Parts: sequence; structure tokens; C-alpha cells
Amino acid sequence: MGSGHVWDIGCDHGLLGLSFSQESATSITLVDPSPAVIEKLKIKINSNTSHITKPNISIMLSKGQDLKLSNRNNTIFIAGMGGEEIGQIVTALLPQLDQTSRIVISPHRKGLELRKLLASLELSIAHEEVVTEDGQFYPILVLHPGSGPKVHPYGQKIWEGETGEAYRQQQLLHFQVHRDEASCAYVSYLRALKSL
Repeated sequence: MGSGHVWDIGCDHGLLGLSFSQESATSITLVDPSPAVIEKLKIKINSNTSHITKPNISIMLSKGQDLKLSNRNNTIFIAGMGGEEIGQIVTALLPQLDQTSRIVISPHRKGLELRKLLASLELSIAHEEVVTEDGQFYPILVLHPGSGPKVHPYGQKIWEGETGEAYRQQQLLHFQVHRDEASCAYVSYLRALKSL
């Protein structure tokens, strides 16, 4: 199965969505709520088409929550924004998706709150990992509509390997200074991982 209909929500420079122009994507839609971003994307696509081989690329000025999606085989990317906004977008789009679709998210903040929401939705987790770039950590979750393994509130596979351990240490440093119940529970979980 190819990538189907690719949606890059909150696309900014559009690099993620446009990377599918050489793949088997049926269509690519770059979505952003900023008129300035949309204008830059139009100029970019119209002036430099050497890396864009398909005529099925569209640009849309919209919030992710307001989108009307294709019925089947959607791949939705939502990255570079906070967990609360990602949660709102996923909640709004989920009723439009079927089993052939997937959602790939990478929250930059409020990840614990987002995970709690995702665990309550009709979603299953297919993959999770953390990547690092320029000293920053980026957790990535691949989700599918329907039943299956639920999103763990603190993550499971995300802590594996050297990058996972480095991320665990960073999260411990950040959250152990907080005294609220949710942060304390998270820190206890992260500390227990070391003994596994």
C-alpha cells in the first residue's frame, strides 16, 4: 500500500509533505493557518519544481481541526506544535478516518496530557520512538483508528536504545523539580525503567 493521501498539517515550510512527492502518494495537501506561510509555499512550489514530480500537490489555508479528509488511505502528519492543539486536531479528524489511515504526530510540549487524551480515543499505537536533532528530542507516535494496543500514558518503546535513555534522563531533569501528582507519578515511572 502506498502513502495514499498525505496531509501535512501545520506544514510551515512544507518539507515533510513535499518529501512524498517522489513516493507513491496519491495526493499531497500542505495545510497551515498562516496566510504568510501559504504565500511562501505557493512561491516555493511555483518557482522550484525540480524536486516535485507529481501535479497532485495542493496548498490549503486552514486549521487542522476544520479539514474535510478523503475517505480512505490518509496519512496525516501533525508536528511542530503543542500537545493540546494536536489533541484537538486528532479529535476532530478521527471520525473521518477508517482503518486504512494513519496519524503520525510529534508534539513539542504537553506530551503527557496528549498521551492521556490519545489513550481515551478509539486509536491504537503502531510505533513510537524518539529522535534527536541539534540537541533537541522529538517523540514520534504512529497511530491507527480502531482497536489495538492503546497509547501508554508515559510511553514504552520510546525509552529504548541510547536516544531513548538520553531522553529519559532529560525528562527526569525537567520533571523532578515539579511537585504536582502527575509529574511525581511520571518521575517514578521513569526511575523504575532504569531497574528493568
